Amino acid sequence: MSLKFATKASMSYYDLVAWISENSQLVNCRIDNVYSTVIPNVFVFKLHCPQGIKELIIEPGRRIHFTKYEREKTLDTKARILREYVRDASIRSISIVNDERILRIDLSNGNSIYVELLPRGLLVVADQQNRVLFSTEYREFKDRTIRPGHQYSEPPKPTMDVKEIEKNLQKGNLSRVLGAPQDIISYLGIQVNSLSELEEAKRKLKEFEEQLKNGRVTPCYSENNVLPIRFENCVEAKSFNDALDEYFTKLEKVEAVKRKSEKVEEEKKRLESSINQLLSTIEEYKKEEEKLRTIGKLIMSNYQLVEDEIKRNAKRFTLKLDGYEVELDPKLSAMKNASKYFDEAKEYSQKAKRAEETLEELKKKLQSLSAEIEEKSRESAISFRKKEWYEKYRWSFTRHGYLVIAGKDQDQNESIVRKLLGERDIFLHADVQGAAATVIKDPEGIQEEDIRDAAVIAACYSKAWKVGLGSVDVFWVYGSQVSKSPPAGEYLPKGSFMIYGKKNFVNNVKLELAIGVCKGENEVRVEAGPVDAISEKCDAYAVIVPGGTDPSKVAEKIARDFSKKLELPTKVIANEIAKLMPGRSEIKKVEVKSVASTNNNNPISH
Repeated sequence: MSLKFATKASMSYYDLVAWISENSQLVNCRIDNVYSTVIPNVFVFKLHCPQGIKELIIEPGRRIHFTKYEREKTLDTKARILREYVRDASIRSISIVNDERILRIDLSNGNSIYVELLPRGLLVVADQQNRVLFSTEYREFKDRTIRPGHQYSEPPKPTMDVKEIEKNLQKGNLSRVLGAPQDIISYLGIQVNSLSELEEAKRKLKEFEEQLKNGRVTPCYSENNVLPIRFENCVEAKSFNDALDEYFTKLEKVEAVKRKSEKVEEEKKRLESSINQLLSTIEEYKKEEEKLRTIGKLIMSNYQLVEDEIKRNAKRFTLKLDGYEVELDPKLSAMKNASKYFDEAKEYSQKAKRAEETLEELKKKLQSLSAEIEEKSRESAISFRKKEWYEKYRWSFTRHGYLVIAGKDQDQNESIVRKLLGERDIFLHADVQGAAATVIKDPEGIQEEDIRDAAVIAACYSKAWKVGLGSVDVFWVYGSQVSKSPPAGEYLPKGSFMIYGKKNFVNNVKLELAIGVCKGENEVRVEAGPVDAISEKCDAYAVIVPGGTDPSKVAEKIARDFSKKLELPTKVIANEIAKLMPGRSEIKKVEVKSVASTNNNNPISH
């Protein structure tokens, strides 16, 4: 089926049906928090679901979907108020209101969230009596009032009489008559030329809706469209949610770059206007200086004539010299009249000089603003990086591509061993009290070098780093040797495990951690790991060792060094690096590959 349409701006009713049928797991998720973003009315709901932590994007008037992408979170007034009514509540049910693009989410605290995906739609929170507690906009519409304390009512459905239907059919506006997107109508091959054919068209749409409710979708997206059906030049996704995430996040990314740059662009325009005015002023100053200096010289070159005229005049007078009207003061000699003009010329010269100094300052500021606009653009590009499941833990990849995960705290150590450690996985632990539970996932065919790489993670993210040791021993066993069950009569505290059988040791593992930046085609990834692995795959890397400098300062220094050559946003990179720091450190080495090798480098994406 060949379909081509203009850029899609929001989810349709059928998109919403397809998404709900696919994401019933939304029920029983708890709302941990709500955030705003750099784009007004784009909210991130952080959910704690049985399947793990998820982030739900809600943008009234446009979309709702889970996201795998990181984005800059903020906390504006709307998000702050929203938190009061929904945080810590569990989702009890989700439903579509009156077969419209309106989703109702009922919460355990008795409140309900209405997400209107219609044009100019709202996000509304209502209480048990369906009275408005919060809305993204308060106003009186033609057919309803949205204000605190008023009963919530959805926008009325548009209606058409027979004459209007016939008129639209004649114009070929079938989409408006059926209330369905043209791309779906075309996909189903629906054609209506008369009123008698309308019922058959509605039946086909109803059948299609039932197919979506039963999960019969082909998730597909392109640069300008996203649908639960296959269409021309589309990319198929694993799920319809993934298709929505890819499509709308790309639009959001463009909008975020635009909004972040708008204020700076306005300031840039003001500066450019000031610079142009200043250039004009400097030119006027220089012309006036030249004119006054010329008059002074004319007075001196016509000295005797000027002296004679001064003697003949009692009041100020004008004398024409070489085309210039020269005003002279008879109380002053010719020499002093000339000096007066030279002094005025000097004043204009100084004014021009001061204006030129101001001009240089404005030009530097303009250059700085231009760099800031580029920085904002790069920040947005990085902040919208897709986040993988393992990134909530410490993570790395060995030189041969094996995934290594490690716990950030006791809870994560516990979670890794209970939920993620397979019998054939390799478990590592630094031979000190207070270390990360570290696991190599799916280690079939693993080599000794990979185990040593993983041992670096286990060593560096242990108490050994904080006490400033130079090296530490690390032991490893198979997952089948690790148990949370203590011997009879004993108790295992949280984060502790029993190890049965022989331990294998990697001795004297150096506490040296590499942190690198790997530039892919559409994203930038910051990764920590052993020096050999990180130096091989990344465009820039730093080697750190235990020390006395605050992690944030070390991260800023490394980010500045990276950013100079790789054209990366220093602030964002510094924040990412800081998350990977084991503790107070010192920089042993920083290396940035040349531009030529960077352009030819293909970082590994996992």
